Amino acid sequence: MTMRRAFLLIGLFVIVAGALVWRHQSEVIGFVAQKYFARVGRQDDKAGDLTRRREVVTRMNRQLLMPAAADGHVAELFDVVTLLTPRVANGEITWPWAAYVYTSYQRDLVGQRPDGTPRRSEAEVLAQIENYVGFYTLQKRPDVPGMRFKDVLGVNDEDVITLEEIEAAEREGRDPDELLY
Repeated sequence: MTMRRAFLLIGLFVIVAGALVWRHQSEVIGFVAQKYFARVGRQDDKAGDLTRRREVVTRMNRQLLMPAAADGHVAELFDVVTLLTPRVANGEITWPWAAYVYTSYQRDLVGQRPDGTPRRSEAEVLAQIENYVGFYTLQKRPDVPGMRFKDVLGVNDEDVITLEEIEAAEREGRDPDELLY
């Protein structure tokens, strides 16, 4: 095989791979995020430390206006975040429903096992998430796209509403929440 043909084949492979990644970017984002979180969990387990997992769970609880989780709950709640990530990334579960599943899981965890023991395995956590998904019949909406690279990079200004737009909507008697849709 000539050098030119080799470069053409490599170039063709890169273009096809890039197109596939671009086409399925929400699945790629979810897969990479889940693998990253799983790696963080394994490293923390190996070190016998909760620091990095506690940071993720604390950040999640702050965003949901919830108090910090007890140390006995952190590892299991981190597993919930890890297992919800790919579903949220590909749009299978929307952000509001993911927040509801997470808060429901945490509420049930605190009520059923106040000290967090025995900790559920990843398979048991996944089964509980599946119970929520089945009970609430959560499914991907065709009009809601999954995450895109621009969302991860923070360059998505489609969801940004200016104060002027909100004030104009109120003057016109429209609900400002309608601006999001």
